[in-house]
Amino acid sequence: MLLDRLAAGELSTAHLATHTVSLDEAPRAYERLKEKEDGCVRAVIRPGD
Repeated sequence: MLLDRLAAGELSTAHLATHTVSLDEAPRAYERLKEKEDGCVRAVIRPGD
């Protein structure tokens, strides 16, 4: 049911990540997450970016 609602655009997931980074930036993102720098509490790492 949730996947159907996501696909239909009825639910937003934008609030689930505070930061989105490329795979190259992952080591720094983990450091930011650990230190909660810039309000980083949930990071998404995108391998193709």
